[in-house]
Amino acid sequence: MSLAPTHTTPRGQVVLQPTYFTCSLFRYARSPPLQPFMLFKDIWNNQGWTWLHFKVFDDRSRDAFLKVTMQLFSERLAESEYPLTRAAALFGLYTFFATQPTTSAPPLYALAHLPMTIDMYQSLLKLPDVLETDFLRPLRPHIIYVLSALQKAQFFHILPPSNLYPLSPRELPREKFVSDTTDGYEQVAYATSNAAKKKGRPSKHDKVKKSKDAVIALDKWLDKTEYTYQPPQATNSEAPQPVTTHILLSHPPSTTRNNYRAKKSELLEKLEPDYPLQKIDEEAAAKGMEIGGEGGERTGLRRVERAADELGKIGSLGGRGGLLGLLEGAGIGQLS
Repeated sequence: MSLAPTHTTPRGQVVLQPTYFTCSLFRYARSPPLQPFMLFKDIWNNQGWTWLHFKVFDDRSRDAFLKVTMQLFSERLAESEYPLTRAAALFGLYTFFATQPTTSAPPLYALAHLPMTIDMYQSLLKLPDVLETDFLRPLRPHIIYVLSALQKAQFFHILPPSNLYPLSPRELPREKFVSDTTDGYEQVAYATSNAAKKKGRPSKHDKVKKSKDAVIALDKWLDKTEYTYQPPQATNSEAPQPVTTHILLSHPPSTTRNNYRAKKSELLEKLEPDYPLQKIDEEAAAKGMEIGGEGGERTGLRRVERAADELGKIGSLGGRGGLLGLLEGAGIGQLS
C-alpha cells in the first residue's frame, strides 16, 4: 500500500532553507550600508578601473596618458558641476593617483604632480563646505581626508588662473558622439558642420567616408518617407496588390514646382532673341540705376545691339567678331 505524498509543515507557514543563512543574499541583507568611499571602491573595482594603469608601459607615452586621464577627472571638479559629481571626480582622481604601481618589475613610470590652476585649486578646497544637504553630508569627512592626503603628497602643481590658459594643451581634444537613434540626415549634417576642415584637397579616405555617410543618410531618409497604399479596384477585376512608393512620387510638391516653372518661364522670355535690350534699360531706369556711360551713343546697350547686328557684315568693325569686337570699335561705325 502506497501513501500519498504530503508536505511536512502546516499549510501557509514559510520555512527557510538552512543554506539561506550562509548565502550572500543573507549576508548582504544583514550587513550595514557601505561608507561612501567603500562604495566608490566597489564600483571602481567592478568597472575594471584597477587595470587602467597597465594600458601604457612606455615612459613617454605613459606620462601623457596619466596627465590626460587625471585632467579629465579634474575637469569634473569645476564649480559648474553638481556637488555629487565633484565628489566622485575627486575620489576618482585620488584613487587613480594612489594606485599607481610602484613595486612592479620592471618599474612603471608614476606621475608625482598634476598641474592645476589656482582658481580651480581654491574652489576644490571649498568643496567640503558645499556638501550641506543631508544626502551629501556623509561625504564631507571623506572629502576632507582625500584633500589632506593629496596636499601632504604635494600632488598639486599650482599654475596661474585659468583665464590665462596655462595648461598645455589649453583644452583636451573631444570627439562628438551622435546617437544611432537620431535621423541619419541630422547625423551627417551635424558631423559635417562640426568637423574641423582640413587644408588642401580631401584625401581618398575622407571622400569614401563622406560618400558612405551620404548613402546611409539617404537610405534612412527613404525608409522614413516611404509608405504603402492600396490602389483603387477597377470594376469586374481582382483586387490589386498594395503598392509601396515614395511620398514625393505620390504627393509631389506642387507649390514648389509651380514657383519653379514661373521663374523658368520669366527667365526664358528675357533670353529670347527678340527680347529688346532697350527694355532692360527702361527697367533699370525705373529702379533708379545708372544706365549707359559718359560716351552717350558710344556706350550702353544700344551699341551692344548694333555690334551684334554687324556680325557677318563685310566691311564693318563688328563683322568678324560681333560683340567680341567692342574694343575695336564695333557698334560705332553706323553713327552719323
